[in-house]
Amino acid sequence: MHRSVLVAFDFDHTIANDNTDVVARKLLPKEKLPDSVKDLYRSSGWIPYMGKIFELLHSNSIDVKQIKNAVVNIPPVPGIDKLLRELHSRGCEIIIISDSNTLFISEWLQSKNLNHVITETFTNPAKIGDDGMIRVDMYHIQNSCKLSTVNLCKGEILESYIKKRNDEGIHFDRVVYVGDGKNDLCPILRLSERDLAFPRKDYMLVKILNDSKNYEVPKIQAAVFPWNDGIQILNKLEEEIGLSQSSM
Repeated sequence: MHRSVLVAFDFDHTIANDNTDVVARKLLPKEKLPDSVKDLYRSSGWIPYMGKIFELLHSNSIDVKQIKNAVVNIPPVPGIDKLLRELHSRGCEIIIISDSNTLFISEWLQSKNLNHVITETFTNPAKIGDDGMIRVDMYHIQNSCKLSTVNLCKGEILESYIKKRNDEGIHFDRVVYVGDGKNDLCPILRLSERDLAFPRKDYMLVKILNDSKNYEVPKIQAAVFPWNDGIQILNKLEEEIGLSQSSM
């Protein structure tokens, strides 16, 4: 089937209604999190910080099963599970671009029977070592985009994916981006006037877009529609681009 609509999602607070890394960290007793680790995020970035969190979880006998259980117990953002299934059934191509990790996202999607609707996931690779400890690496190392972290430029990933599909003969008529956080600004800035951006209400991305002068945000080409549940997104897509069973 020719797929003319690409829908790219962030994951934490966009598909899953919490931050997977923070949920894992909260399994640690507060007294087990030294100040040196708390400062690691500011000094070295999120991936080294989470690497240390996984070390602490392991040394405190909090095993992978407990961590996975905590992650899969995160509920979906309201209406998002229905949205994903509807988009898939209507022929849209769905990808995830997230600063979480492969282990958490795959476990969560499988637990909700949603893994089959996702074409591809771009996130930090994670694996379980022979010692039972989770290890996470950077998705890539970049320094060209100042809006993004060194380990993940979502805009670069989105553009590279669209180019790859174009080279394979798949040309998207519309690109839709759904997210909530500061790191979702870069991909939205790369959308065209035919595309649609959905920042989640009451989260950082929509605050940045609403206060673009203070945040020095360049002009957004895409149409922007704040949302707070997946059904709103589906209805807006039906309204704006005629997304329906018959048209796909």
